[in-house]
Amino acid sequence: MNRKDRKEGKGIETHKDFLKRIKSGQIGPLYLFEGTEVYLREQALRELTEAAVDPGLRDFNFAVMSVGQDGLDEALGLARQFPMVSQRRMVVVKDFESISDDRQIEALKDYFREPSETTVLVFVTGGLDNRRTVSTILRKGCETVKFDPLDDSTGAPNWVRDYVQQAGGAIDQGSAAYLVGMVGSDLMLLSMELDKLLANVGEKGRITREEIDQLVRYSRDHSNFDIPDAIIAGDRKRALTVLDHIFTNPPEPPQTLSLLILGAISSNYRRMLMAKDLMRQNMPNSELAKALGMSPYAVTHINEKARKMQTEQLVNGLMRIAETDAALKSSMATPRLQLEMLICELCQGN
Repeated sequence: MNRKDRKEGKGIETHKDFLKRIKSGQIGPLYLFEGTEVYLREQALRELTEAAVDPGLRDFNFAVMSVGQDGLDEALGLARQFPMVSQRRMVVVKDFESISDDRQIEALKDYFREPSETTVLVFVTGGLDNRRTVSTILRKGCETVKFDPLDDSTGAPNWVRDYVQQAGGAIDQGSAAYLVGMVGSDLMLLSMELDKLLANVGEKGRITREEIDQLVRYSRDHSNFDIPDAIIAGDRKRALTVLDHIFTNPPEPPQTLSLLILGAISSNYRRMLMAKDLMRQNMPNSELAKALGMSPYAVTHINEKARKMQTEQLVNGLMRIAETDAALKSSMATPRLQLEMLICELCQGN
């Protein structure tokens, strides 16, 4: 990479394009891995490590550094060291999003002006706050690779088909979409369920809806995550589809299950309202995470959702959620009908 590239950055590319370049031997000195799709991000890190670092000397030439624990100076100092009896070393830096100290900012700028050509330095984050200086420096100086969640309609089902085919099995598009509807688009969860299904159907077996229904139990974690996300996106069809999957094979009695789902929706709305207020105060993500009682990774996700909603929508939504809670506890209509009505009303406001 020449000096001009280092100064202006290399733009943004997908993980697929990145993997193609790595396999062709094109490895740069500075990368920013950004996005909340952890499975793809970790896969890219493994591929880059295998391509950049001699496996026999990896213990000496590979390190993961946390700025919160180790400090940025130590990470940059290690990056400047020559690799041990090898062509390259690789340093992965995490927990750097809240850097604001002028001395550390200048140290980062100094390194970016002349990065070590024998080190692959990778900054990994779920998301950056574009108002912070460190974000501007990283975006300008690094080759940025995005790891966004795959969409439920085509992206995640296509990934499921590829995963199964690479394992020697088979699954049609409809069954892949059905599995995504049941589990969600979190690739870590999907990979675990697929491994279970592949083991069940055997070598070169075909995964059908029958196997999925038999082996994949709908996860409460998925319902807590996926229905609120669909509501925020205004995707009424998706939210109702997920609700249908839950009630088709409910892990709890309908009344209990409805209150759990309502609690998840309510929790999301309350956290988004708090996040919106704290973001107006320019609170950094690290402090916001403490205030909300969440991890920095989860806070990034909440912030993205909060920006899509108006404060008035959130307040009105919480009022409507409270009304549904009272209706559920007083046995007005069926629990499922109450939730369906709520989902339709909340999605209509987005």
